[in-house]
Amino acid sequence: MEPSSQPAAIWQNGYLLALGAAALFSIKAIFIKLAYRHGVDVETFILLRMLLALPFYLAILASLRLSLQWKPVNGRALLQVIALGLCSYYLASYLDLQGLRYISANFERLIIYLYPTMVLFLGWVFLKRTISARQLICVLCAYAGILLIFWQDQGFSTGVAAPDWVSLAPTSWGALLTFGSALSFSIYVAFSENVIRALGSRQFTALAMIVASAAICIHFLARGDLSRLMQPWPVYGYALTVAFVCTVIPSLMMSAAIQKIGSATTGAIGTTGPIVTLLGAAWILGEPFGPMHLVGMAIIIGSLLLMKRTAATANSSSPDKQAVKTG
Repeated sequence: MEPSSQPAAIWQNGYLLALGAAALFSIKAIFIKLAYRHGVDVETFILLRMLLALPFYLAILASLRLSLQWKPVNGRALLQVIALGLCSYYLASYLDLQGLRYISANFERLIIYLYPTMVLFLGWVFLKRTISARQLICVLCAYAGILLIFWQDQGFSTGVAAPDWVSLAPTSWGALLTFGSALSFSIYVAFSENVIRALGSRQFTALAMIVASAAICIHFLARGDLSRLMQPWPVYGYALTVAFVCTVIPSLMMSAAIQKIGSATTGAIGTTGPIVTLLGAAWILGEPFGPMHLVGMAIIIGSLLLMKRTAATANSSSPDKQAVKTG
């Protein structure tokens, strides 16, 4: 294969797309933590991130129009795009950034990567998919790993106190916010597959991000303090990095991966992301990195990979799934 054809080959490989998306999404927490050191608040940073990412998505839509690849969006598809855009790139992002104020980046990333377990249960409740006993055991093991990390991080503090109206410790409050983010993202993964197939990954992602950007602008303007946009230059640099490297590129990669290999497999491959975060957070941020973190991470990732293998085995033995794969 010629070197010039390698990027194109990556975009044709759903497994590499999912792996790349997981890695790039994972380093986002590190840049956000670095930005927090300059005193930026959550609403301002998420607005800067989305505003800096928005031109890229507008350019994608313009390119689709000019190349005649734009697909008509009917009313049902538009409602799905709005709901999924609000659920993932707005609500999930907002809760994630809030949670990062209270917990370590590696703990945040491990909670986020529980979303395949949530996708599994959402599929069981709403899409009438079955859950095997083996998958259920994997889910329980993954959550046991999270509890181990939670126990290990009780002595860690970011120095940010939980709101007065919250009766939880900062670590517990941050974990709860991050769990809410993971749940919001799992809704996106579980229910986006059909609309992505209908509109194409690039068109769907661009439209969903525009919806989320509008929601974030309304959220910020409701606070009525535009002076918060004046931030130190490093904050703008971190926001641009998070916007392009950790948002635009991986969001396109994830949607393309879902289109090629399905939501379940994409979610399972995403379990590799916490390894990047754990190493980066320890090296760059100086966050805790001990034997129990490795054990907890191994339990979580191992459980989710085993869950993925179980799902893949079930899919390969199903005549309907075989028909879908070969169709």
